[in-house]
Amino acid sequence: MTPMDKKRRSLARGRGLPEPLLLEDPMEALPPTAQRILAAAQRLLAEGGFEALTLSAIAREARESKASIGYHFGNKAGLVTALVDSLAHDANRGLIEETAAAPPGAARVHALIDGETRIAADAESFRSFFEILPHALRDPDLRGRVAALYDGYRETVVRCVDVTGRRATSELRPFAMLMIAIVDGLAIQHGLDPGGADVRAATELWERLARPLLTGRPVADP
Repeated sequence: MTPMDKKRRSLARGRGLPEPLLLEDPMEALPPTAQRILAAAQRLLAEGGFEALTLSAIAREARESKASIGYHFGNKAGLVTALVDSLAHDANRGLIEETAAAPPGAARVHALIDGETRIAADAESFRSFFEILPHALRDPDLRGRVAALYDGYRETVVRCVDVTGRRATSELRPFAMLMIAIVDGLAIQHGLDPGGADVRAATELWERLARPLLTGRPVADP
């Protein structure tokens, strides 16, 4: 287990939260050397795509040794996983905070889907994520790590809908899977055709379809 893993698990236990739902910034959970390494990887990914993420290039950009990468992240797959986690952190934290502040029912459903709409329309963040995803599908080590992050994203959606934890998880996880599939799919379409893919129109329709399921009764449009 790397120092990063230990730190994040300790924070989760202290707050009684599942590990993927930490509100702390993953960057802030890292020591300064690891922060420099991850920031360097973020710059290289944005500028040159996944192919730019060689250990030598990352070490050179961060002005650290390759051994430091191994110490803090275990291996390249561990570093890339931390990179994906950092890309998703702000969006997930925003979803949790905004839905927790909304009253149960239609208002909370709207807060969730409104937040997911902003995520789907964030072409820059998704561009970096989609640089990584094809490689995660081919690399068994990376695939398992990113799959665990996706499990965390599903738990985030479940928590946003049911902040009290009273509803059965089995009842909400299928909705969470569909929610993430919709967001990822809309992000692809918006990235390819920003002027033609109306993300807001699609998510407004999804909200009308989802409200009866999540609130237990149809809700009239405002």
